[in-house]
Formats: sequence, structure tokens, C-alpha cells
Amino acid sequence: MAAATYNPTARVTAKAHDDAPPPPTAFARKPKPGVDGLVLLTITPASAGSTSTTPSPHDSDAETTNTSLQTSPDGPHEGISPVLPPPPLILPDAVTATPTTSAMNEAIAKGPGLMRRISRGAASKLTRGRTSSNAHKNRDHSSGPAVMRRQSDSTGKLENDATALDIDSDDDIYGATTDVACVDGARDGTVSPARGAPGSIIGIGPVIPSSLQNGTYMTKVTKRRRKILKFSIDDDSAKVFWDPTKSSKHFSIDEITDIRVGPEARNYREDAGISADTESRWFTILYTRERSKGRVHKFLHLITATETIMELWVSTLEDIRRHRMAMATNLAERGERSLGTHWRKEIAKLNANLPLSEEIEHLNFERVESLCRSLHINCSTGFLKQKFDKADKNSDGYLDFTEFKDFVKHVKEREDIIQVYADVAADAEKGIDINDFLAFLRDSQGVDIETNPLRWKAIFEKLARRSKSKTPSSSPIEEESSFLDVEAFAYFLSSAKLSPALVTGSRTTALDRPINEYFISSSHNTYLLGRQVAGESSTEAYIRALQQGCRCIEVDCWDGSDGQPSVSHGHTMTSSIPFVDCIDVIGKWAFISTPYPLIISLEVHCSPPQQERMTEILKEKLGDQLILEPIMANPFCLPSPEDLKNRILIKVKASDEPDNSLNQQSLPVGRTRRAFSSPLSRPVVLDNGNISPAPLVASPTPMSPVEKNPVSQFNGRAHIHGSTAASISSATEDSDGRETSLAREPKKKRQSSIVQSLGELGVYARGTRFKYDFHTAESKRHNHIFSLAERTFAKVCNSRDLKDELERHNMRYFMRVYPSNFRVNSSNFDPLTFWRRGVQMVALNWQTYDQPMQLNNAMFAAGNDRTGYVLKPLELRRKAHSMDVFPDGDSTSTTAKEKKLVAFSIEVVSAQQLPRAKGTNQDQGIAPYIELETFCADDKAKGVASGEGGMDASARNGMFGLGSPHRRRTKIVPSNGYSPVFHDKLTVRLETKFPSLVFVRFTVRNSHDGRSYADRNGALATFTAKLSSLQEGYRHLPLLDNNGEKFMFSTLFCKIKKEEIGPVSRESNAAAKVNSLKQVGRSMFQRTLSTERKATPDE
Repeated sequence: MAAATYNPTARVTAKAHDDAPPPPTAFARKPKPGVDGLVLLTITPASAGSTSTTPSPHDSDAETTNTSLQTSPDGPHEGISPVLPPPPLILPDAVTATPTTSAMNEAIAKGPGLMRRISRGAASKLTRGRTSSNAHKNRDHSSGPAVMRRQSDSTGKLENDATALDIDSDDDIYGATTDVACVDGARDGTVSPARGAPGSIIGIGPVIPSSLQNGTYMTKVTKRRRKILKFSIDDDSAKVFWDPTKSSKHFSIDEITDIRVGPEARNYREDAGISADTESRWFTILYTRERSKGRVHKFLHLITATETIMELWVSTLEDIRRHRMAMATNLAERGERSLGTHWRKEIAKLNANLPLSEEIEHLNFERVESLCRSLHINCSTGFLKQKFDKADKNSDGYLDFTEFKDFVKHVKEREDIIQVYADVAADAEKGIDINDFLAFLRDSQGVDIETNPLRWKAIFEKLARRSKSKTPSSSPIEEESSFLDVEAFAYFLSSAKLSPALVTGSRTTALDRPINEYFISSSHNTYLLGRQVAGESSTEAYIRALQQGCRCIEVDCWDGSDGQPSVSHGHTMTSSIPFVDCIDVIGKWAFISTPYPLIISLEVHCSPPQQERMTEILKEKLGDQLILEPIMANPFCLPSPEDLKNRILIKVKASDEPDNSLNQQSLPVGRTRRAFSSPLSRPVVLDNGNISPAPLVASPTPMSPVEKNPVSQFNGRAHIHGSTAASISSATEDSDGRETSLAREPKKKRQSSIVQSLGELGVYARGTRFKYDFHTAESKRHNHIFSLAERTFAKVCNSRDLKDELERHNMRYFMRVYPSNFRVNSSNFDPLTFWRRGVQMVALNWQTYDQPMQLNNAMFAAGNDRTGYVLKPLELRRKAHSMDVFPDGDSTSTTAKEKKLVAFSIEVVSAQQLPRAKGTNQDQGIAPYIELETFCADDKAKGVASGEGGMDASARNGMFGLGSPHRRRTKIVPSNGYSPVFHDKLTVRLETKFPSLVFVRFTVRNSHDGRSYADRNGALATFTAKLSSLQEGYRHLPLLDNNGEKFMFSTLFCKIKKEEIGPVSRESNAAAKVNSLKQVGRSMFQRTLSTERKATPDE
């Protein structure tokens, strides 16, 4: 078998043979004596205890999702044993378990929570081996995922923007009408019928080989043991099982985020101590699980008996995953192909045990309701029964396929879009003609159709083609005309490609300004999957950040016990990972989402010998991508992102710079244990259970010079003092390590501990210690960078002179700001606080999807912003050309910025298929309402923001600015989470110095009683956008869950109108004062309108 060339953008699904398959012996390894057809790992004395029945850390509660997938009629593939026999001398767990082990012993050994552990352990012992009678009842018969998870098999290219509208066929608009049997990309006719009878079901989905359904034996690898288990795929539920008697021993294929093989999985194999000869048979499955405290990231490491079995598993899982995602996507858009497929699967289940002559081709209401649940149509039973009776033309209580299509059409009818359609069409009976369509794009949607009119005309013709086929013409003139019917118009409005919510950037726009003139998407403690005190370090965290477009990542380097540098959050309980593994992963995934430069921020706490080793690793693993010398002759400015495409920059202190961090002699050596690159010791839980409705966490109050025991606030509740904080935080403050007062000068100049070879790598990002002085020689070097903790930044901004100098500095040079190490829960600060001062690298904890992180994602979400680089507003960057030389006494203006008036309106028309609150069943309805928040980068002030429509839920004192958004709410729609209609127009006017830093956040909330605005379970979904990124007109806004992943079926339908930004007039000032007085009156008398106290009844 030829070795496949490594490529992180391509999944390894290569066939084991080209034309004729070689004999099975070409793939099989020689079995050990006494083992028939199964390769066993050698059991050493150290691993002799691996037969323990302790549950794997990867095991968790059942998640339910399913689909029906086509089974292979051909039996086992050649050279593959469908079910390998159990090897001799391998006894069941119950036999090999240590007799003295008991629930009491386990509880005592595991420490706290004694009674809880006794109860849990006893229950597991008593129920072991039982088959749950409810196993099948608990399965969720969904047709595919409801959340679009971030996949790791990206093509390495940015998502298509405007050019995605250049469609070449009708399939691009409506989806192929022919069902695809996903077998080597072939279409119908290539798969034998599952029942073997002519005319039976074909093209239902990927073929699942019978060998994988019956099960194959594989070695499951964890940190402490190696265990041979039988793994199988259940075609009905689309799940992988390895112990059918235990509901926790499985996962849904929809939960898979990636499958790693070959070099991609090498880090896991080496961390587990497995020999290299198993690499061709090793694969790692990454998947997620939802928990009450957040999402759990899990890793399943497997070794197969042969390479063929490994390739069969990988290719089958990938095919099933793609098929289910495609089916769900088709359902979310038009759904014709999916409807036919799901109908045939339901009919096949119904006829499974019937003779061919008695097969039926219709469904009763109970079957139709069950099928609707699998299609993610979560309506009340009464609503579905009403639509069922309407579609039942014969009134016989059954629907055939034609009637079923009518039924789904009635269920998905959009009265809100029908109303828009009637307003757009000059003649609603005929439909929307080309003139109506272009006028709608120009006047309502704000589209510049003149730049490419042919493209829009082509889209119209392809949308209208099916409308024409459905409506027979009565005259030759009408035959030559094209019209859009309601269905085609609804598809256009709901399509994320044809009518996107966010602006799409032009590919011709070059990022040709100096790199310091851009905001850069930046991460802090990138290596962590969880909290910074006791979280897990993993190379997966780097992959996730790079996939999301992060352009500045952090690597904390410490001495490793084996002479090799490691990465960890020092002085904490976090695990460590080898530095070489991190750099290897970074080099492979650096440009997976954007070709623009990546900055690696090194925090070095290593000894000189291991620093030398770091230098060797960086040069070896990054190769030609690494910048080793200047690429420009001009010594007074930095190159542009365009100049640095596909290059990696190192941010590191210079070897001759004074070091402000803690004395290296007093620092303990880095962690001595080598942890798995993936968190195998225990699942990693991201604490994102609910999207917090609270305002942004403000930066901690700066310390005064006389304070001896600094106090920092975090999360608004707890305080940590002096020595306690030092014991749990990492010495990562490379520019201001110890908090010092503005007046205090360092007692003596200390030389940097960075060796010369490593310091020389900081070509364009030379770390320089900040001395509260912007006039030093070091602060005038074009390639220096100040890295400040948020507390130090706050102290600088408290001084008017220093604040002005800081803003002038950031017009020319780099600055990075990162969260305080007192944020032990890995919370984030408000990035607007730093963007408004021109800070390029505002580093956040990406593992925490809180409100600040949502703002950060919105900053880099649209058009060219997706490159990870956003050009700063003109007032925050120097106005001169980049070739100009700035003398030391330059007085770049930082005069008071003029306020601008920003006004916009958002009519929340309706919502579609909203997600349910956690813990609610399908019979429980929700009473949704929408909350609109507006954020800006200005200081808090009274009367600078006002609004109309809905309910005003802003601060009672009328304050608006950083940490105090303007907030308005729609009415509550009781008992309708499927298609609630609001028709609430919310208007907002605000004064700001930074119009380009205005953000809006949509939050879907649930009224627990259908009347009050109390939200007990937290937000159901959110969407945050930069106001300048939102497109005007009627738009379907995507909704995200509490981990930042998009719901496939849930959207908000809004009409957006933005007024031109202009100067603040006297009239607007007067209106603001009136609004301020109203707010004060409400605060004093606590009076609200009746419409604000109670929900408006559903119309």
C-alpha cells in the first residue's frame, strides 16, 4: 500500500488498492501466538491492570440522533472479516475484575463525594450486563444534525461570498431532485436494492458494510489502559456502539467533529506510548457531548487489526456524516430531495415485515407526526393535525406521497413572506417579473445591481424556471415572460447564499496597509480547552482557533522534564503538552481558513538549553513559512498583510531587552508529566451552559501606588489577594509582569533571559518591556511590541497624558492586551475598551463563548473581515503614507473626536423553528421574545442613545456606553416556537465617536409563563453582528447556540434599515435630552406602560 501524502485539508479515504485488490495478506499483520486474526498490544507489568472495569473517561450519557441508512447487500468486503472472533484467553470484564474491588473501595480511592460515589458505584455494579428495555425508546429519530458543528475537514479556503451567486445549474438553486446513493460518488442504479426485489428502495444513503453493522474488534486506547472491544454501526440510529448493554457506550455520528488518521493522529499515538508500526491502523474520532455545564470534547483512539478495516471505518463514517449534513441542509432550504428520501425510508420501515403483495404506500397521522419530528418540524400535535386534515383530500385518514408533500407545504407556509411577496409583485396573480425583482433588490435590499446586472438577471431566470413550469401560460406573450411565484421568492429570501445577512467582501480588496494599521483576531492561552487554573492543554485548541480564523495565538513555554520544552499554564493544575507537538500542528493548520500572516506569541520561561531547542523546533517545523529576516528595505514601517501572505511571524522578547517577568531563578521547573495532547485523563467541559444576560465584565479596578496587597475583581463576585493569586496564576505578563505604580522606576536594569538565537526570530514583533514611557529609544523601533495586561492598560488610561501617548503609539506600532491572570474562570473583558484605543491584538480566552467573545467573533465575521484582519478606522491610524518617517517629536493629532449620529431600525418580523430550552420535551411549548442590544465603544453617558418600539429594557438611569448597552424587547408570542410572528419595529439612535465599532446582538429568550419577561433558563439562541456588516432589507439572520455553533433550522426574519451616518445636530441633542428625562422619570416613579408589563396577545 502506497503511503498517502499528508494534507490536513483532505480526509484520508484512499482505497487500499487501485484496480485489482491484493490478497488480504497484503494488509494483515502477523498475529501473535494464540490470537486468531487479531493484533494485540503487548501487556507489560505497568499495564497489567488495564482490565479494570472503570468506565472510560470518554464514555458519557447517551445522545440521541438517527437516520435510516442503506445497508450493504454484498456482505463483507473482500479480505475483511466481518466479525473477528474473540481472541483466546480474553475473559469478560466480570471474570477479570479484581474480586476485592467494590463500590466502597472505589469511592474511598476517589476521595470526596463518598456517599454519592458509593451510590453510583453500587448502581453500576448491579445494572452491569443488563440490556435496557428503553434503549430504542430513547433514540431521537432525527434525520440529521440540528446544529452545524465546526468541522475540521475544511478546504482551506474562505467561504464563498459574492461569487457564490454565479450559479451554473438549477441544482445550485433548488438542489438535485435525484436522490444520490453516496457510493464512490455514483448516482442511482449503482446500489442493489436492500430487499433484493425490483423497484425497491434505492439511493437512500451511504452503504454501510455488513461487517461494520455486525461489528469489528478494535483496540480502544486510553491513557491508562488498552482494551479490545467490538464496535458496530447501528444503521437505524446512525450511532457507533461498543457495548449495546450500556446506553453510555455509544455516540452519534452527528456529534463527530473530525476523524484523524496517519500523521494527523501521530501526536495522540506518541502520547499514548504506542509504537509507530500501528500508525497505518490508528485513527482518532473527535466528537462532542452536551452537558449541563457546557460542551464536552471527547477523543476516541482506536487501533484496527488491518489497514483495510481502518480505511473502511473512516470512509464509512465520513460518508454517513456528509450525507446526513447534506440532507439536513436540504431540509433547511427547499427539502424536495430530502422529503422523497425520508418518505421512502418510512415506507420501507412500515413494509419491512409484509409480503410484497401487501405493501402499502400511505401513512396515517401517527406515522406522519413521527416523520415530522425526524424532519425537525417541532410543532404542537394540534397544529400538525389541522394541516394533516387539510392535505387529506380523500378524508380517509391517510396521506400518499403527493398529499404528504402538500402537507409539508402547508406546515411550512410563511404568511410573513406572502405579505412581502404581495407588496413586491405588481400583479400578484402572475407573480414577480424581472422589473419587480430588480426594483426590490435596489430599493428594499440595498443591492448595487448596476455593478453586475447580468448576474442578477441570470439568478432571476433560474429562480423563475420552475415557476414557469408550474404555471401554464395562456398566451404566447406570457410564454416568453418569466415570473417568480411565492415559493421561489421565499427560497430566495431564505437562502444564505442568495440573500446573505452579512456583507460579502470583494476578493479584489487588498490588505496593503502596514500590518499595524489593522485589528488582528487574537487568542490568549490558546492551548487551553477549559479554564486556566485546572483546564486541559491540547493541540486541538490550536486547530480550533486556526479554523476560526485566529491570526495571533499564544504559546507558553516551560522546561520539560525530558529536556524538551513543553507548553502549559505555569503555576496551575493544567496539563502540559510537548512544544514540538504544538508547533507541528500550528505549521500544518496555520492557513487553513485564511492565507494572511499568523503571529505566534511566545511566552518563554525555559532555560537557555531548552530555548535553543525551541529555536531548532521552530525552524524545523515551520520551514519556509517562518520569517527569519526583514522582507522590506524600508526600516521605518512594517510590511502589509498582503506582503506577508502565508508567512508566520514570531513575537518574542529580544535577547538584549530587560526582562520584567519574575526572576527565572525563582521559577519552578515546568510540569514534569507529559500529558496527552488530547485530554484523555478526563473529558473537557467548556463552561458555557448559558449565554449570560449580564452586561460585559468590566476591567478590574486599577491599584493605587500605596496598595501593598493588590486586589482584583473577576466575574463580579470573588476577590483574590496577593500571595493567593500568585500561586494560581502563570507568570505570563511579558511586559508588565509585576504590577507597578506609574511613579515607581525599576531599581536596576535586568538583562533578558532570552538567548540570542531565539530572540532573533522576533523580526517584526520584538517584545519590549513597557516602562510607562513612550519616549524611550525602544518604543521608537518600528518592529517593537508592547504586551500589557488589562490592569496595566487601565492604569495607563487613567493618566490623560499617557492615554494620549498610548493612542499615538498605536497609530504606528504594535500593542497586545490580554486578560488578567485573576480571571481564574477564563472570563473575558470588553474588547471595545481596547479597540477604541487602537490596540491591534486584543487577546481573548477563546474557550469561553461569553458576550465579549461574541463581539470579537462579530468583528471578524463578514466580507474581508473573515481574513482575521480589519482595517482600523481612519481616526485610529496615521493619516500619512506608510513610507513617511516620523521624527521623535512628532505630534500626531489625538484631539477630541467628533461624535457622529448613528440611526437604524430593525423590524423583527418572525422567527423559524426556534430551539427548545434544555430540559423541555416536545409537548412543552415555548413563549419566545427577542431582545435587541446595541453596543458602542464610548464611555458611559446619559441621553446619548434613544429608541422606539417594543419595550425599553435599558438601564433605568439612561446610561449608555461601555458595559451598558441600549436594550429593547419585542412582545411575547405565547405557545409558538415553530413560527412565531412579532412584527415589532425597533428603532435606535445613538451618538458615538466610533461609528464603525457599533454592534447589535439579538437574543432569543423564553417567557416561562407566557406573560412576563422573566427568563429562567437563559438564552435559547443569539446572533451578534457589527452594524456596518449587516445588510439592509429583508434578511434571515442565523442563530447560534451557547457554544457559538449555528442552528441549521433556526433563524430570525428581520427587515433592516440603516440611515446614513452624519454629524450630531441640535435637534438630535434635544431629542436625547427628552429621552434622558423620560428614563429618569421611569426610574423615579417605576412606571411602565401596560404593554411593557404584560405580553401582547398573539394576533
